[in-house]
Amino acid sequence: MSYLVLARKYRPTGFSSVSGQEHVTRTLANAIRRDRVVHAYLFTGPRGVGKTSVARILSKALNCQQGLTPEPCLECPSCKEINQGSSIAVREIDGASHNSVDNVRELMDSFKSLPPPGYRYKVYIIDEVHMLSISAFNALLKSLEEPPPNTVFILATTEIHKIPDTVISRCQRHDFRALSVSVIEARLREVIAYEHLEAEPEAIRLIARLAEGSMRDAQTLLDRVQSFCQGPLTAQETSLALGTIERRALSELSGAIFSRDTAQVLQRVSDIFSTGTDPATVLREFVNFWRELFVAKLSGESGLRLLGVNDDSIVDLLRLVASVESIDLQDLWDLAREGADKCMRSAHPRYGFEALAVRLATRQPVVEMAALIQEGMRGAPSIQVARLPEAQKPLIPAVQQISGAAAEVAPSTSTVMSANSGGAEHLKWEDLVAFAAISVSKVLVENLRRLRIQRFENGVIEATGPDLSVSMLSKEKEKVIGVLQQFAESKGFPTVKVWKFSLSKGVSASESASESSAKKASESKELEAHPAVQSLQKVFPGSKVEQVRVKN
Repeated sequence: MSYLVLARKYRPTGFSSVSGQEHVTRTLANAIRRDRVVHAYLFTGPRGVGKTSVARILSKALNCQQGLTPEPCLECPSCKEINQGSSIAVREIDGASHNSVDNVRELMDSFKSLPPPGYRYKVYIIDEVHMLSISAFNALLKSLEEPPPNTVFILATTEIHKIPDTVISRCQRHDFRALSVSVIEARLREVIAYEHLEAEPEAIRLIARLAEGSMRDAQTLLDRVQSFCQGPLTAQETSLALGTIERRALSELSGAIFSRDTAQVLQRVSDIFSTGTDPATVLREFVNFWRELFVAKLSGESGLRLLGVNDDSIVDLLRLVASVESIDLQDLWDLAREGADKCMRSAHPRYGFEALAVRLATRQPVVEMAALIQEGMRGAPSIQVARLPEAQKPLIPAVQQISGAAAEVAPSTSTVMSANSGGAEHLKWEDLVAFAAISVSKVLVENLRRLRIQRFENGVIEATGPDLSVSMLSKEKEKVIGVLQQFAESKGFPTVKVWKFSLSKGVSASESASESSAKKASESKELEAHPAVQSLQKVFPGSKVEQVRVKN
């Protein structure tokens, strides 16, 4: 006799042996006890979670010769025939290969007959029912709404969105759930015990996690690992057989990241890929592991148990995150998740993962601005920021490299300082006047000095001034624009052939300056004495307040 795979050998035979679907099995068992069996059921859910198995169990419960019972005997001819798939009262139909309206019409002809002798119900199990054509669904509607006596329809699908609403409304719908890792682990342990095998807990958990909620997939993977291993099922051999990562390797890599040892990080990454593991699998397992680290830091042991993590892994995860600040781990988790997404889309995912691991290891600890300000206002000594080696200096200027700042001062002494990003020098009118004094007449320079500038950028100048100055400069427009072009080019700005030159009559620069100088001096003096500004200047030595906005 040929070998019977574990997924078939240990298929559930009763409602009590179905794992993780109590919300469905309890409903069906109670319906049988109370004689409330409906004529049409719709089972929906992911692959390998028990839809077809429950349909067969329901068929046996309805036709067991011991009587209508939620626990069929499994010994009578009816139960045995249904288990073997040879029952003439229970027909299993593949929706993918019987999807036409003609197939449904042939099926409808059999509805007219009564159940065979020794059976109470005729049961039609249509698997992958979403593969039926629209015409086939329409042909089936009448039978679903007004079925023949003693006939039960069980429709099973993994894609409920493809089923017409008219069909769904005529069935009692039951949604099967993806199984948790802990439920799959428990069932695998039972199978391993029945098969007289030995397996490490980590090997069982690895299989359960890779099954992604499917019991059938888990048992299929166990079959594969069993064939690969010579003796006990170890975590190392399981990872080799399934092309995945051993949990210990992820733990060592994460430990090297937390200790900021880039050489060790690169060595661990190389060890992981040396086994021929698919980069997509590495990235998926890495993200799952860091999710557990994140939960371990924020929720501790209770949160990890909700994820189905075993005791040994809980101890290891709590040890890894013990010395890491919560805010740092949150930032690292964001980088790990986003970086893994980018690597998945990369043409070179392995190299991307190496760069991601090094980036995590060299990332500087998070320091909140509010904490810095608070420490400064308490009179704490200036914070010393350690200098990074040249190889680890960030491309964007770090906090200690700020050359200028803008402060926003509120009555509550809440201050915000933003860095001046640098770049090309801004055009300043005073510098232009000094530049023009070298190449033009003193009269022209004096008229330029009297202007009040509204806007001065490369290619644009808008200003107001006395009538005489505006008139004279308008006549000398070409000469003034020539000076503007030469000045802008001397400052490194690109050449602009056409300048927007706008002069209008208004207040002169000297008059406006006299009005605002006293106010500016007063504001500047008050600002420098503000405790928030003083504390910020202690935190950022050499910074300069360039702009002030006062909140009401």
